[in-house]
Amino acid sequence: MDVRKGEQERNWFRSKRFEMINGQWYFQTREGTMEGPFDSMREAEMELLLYLRHADDALFQGV
Repeated sequence: MDVRKGEQERNWFRSKRFEMINGQWYFQTREGTMEGPFDSMREAEMELLLYLRHADDALFQGV
């Protein structure tokens, strides 16, 4: 089984992060929040990448 860099081989639960609700796109965070709405899945994907970048920044800055 392919695993992410730094992960041990396990059966990890992974789910889809993107969902369309009433014609609008959302993404779900690990914290369990739904972020959106976005007009397209592509926009939701880009916003997720931005969200993850800011989460990493906060982690490294101790925020």
